[in-house]
Amino acid sequence: MLDSSKIRRFYLEGFKEKPVLERWPRLWSKQFKIRTTGNRFMSLNQMRPRYRFRSLKKALIHYTPANVYMSALNWLMPERVGKKAKANHAYPVSGEYVVDIDANMFWRPHSHFKSREGVCIGCLQLAYDNTYVLVDKILENYSDVRLVFSGKRGFHIHVLDFNLRDWTRYNERNPIKSHEVARLKYTRHLKAGCGGFDRHHYTLSVDPMRVISLPESLNARTGLICKYIGGPREFEELHLTDLVRESSANRFFYSNKFSFMNRIEAHPEPHVGR
Repeated sequence: MLDSSKIRRFYLEGFKEKPVLERWPRLWSKQFKIRTTGNRFMSLNQMRPRYRFRSLKKALIHYTPANVYMSALNWLMPERVGKKAKANHAYPVSGEYVVDIDANMFWRPHSHFKSREGVCIGCLQLAYDNTYVLVDKILENYSDVRLVFSGKRGFHIHVLDFNLRDWTRYNERNPIKSHEVARLKYTRHLKAGCGGFDRHHYTLSVDPMRVISLPESLNARTGLICKYIGGPREFEELHLTDLVRESSANRFFYSNKFSFMNRIEAHPEPHVGR
């Protein structure tokens, strides 16, 4: 686990509004959550009705989280998102389908070799192979597929043009249930086509209330960035050792200390009231 000063330095110097965030559909309709270094979950939206990049960055500098998450669903009023039973008060307007793949999902014997960043390249290669197969299956139905390195030992597949009406009818009285049913049917479809999906991953892919790592945020437990890769073509051309090296946050931790302290003073604590 990185200490709070290194986490803060990353969000000061390494967290920028890159094209991936600028072009992510309805990003600012997401619910944002963080896991603190004390392993406590916090919903940021309940402290501020609507985030933009600058206000989100200030909050992350302030809280120095171990992980940053965004919701799979896009909300009309993300500040109202709470428990599933009350989520209709926030009203979901759309949502992406997400699969989190790691080496355990389609496990097979493989060689283990750890990079200097502490990542087992063999496990990551296994996750890569399985992700490649699943993406190929997803492309039979959808075209806007984006991939993100998890910052640990796998990848996140985001299907941004997923439409619940492809798999079920829309229930205006219970839109959350509509999203859940659509994800259940699509997950069954993928499972039948390429296997895998142990109980844990199956449940996560079906759950419309789930959260997933925010692209370009920091996994402070590993010291690696949840790096955005791109679409299927960029993923196909990926070199795993290069990916791990480029995802290391170490390059942000050796800048001039005086400059770093000046930048902290230039970013006061965020306003967290209503």
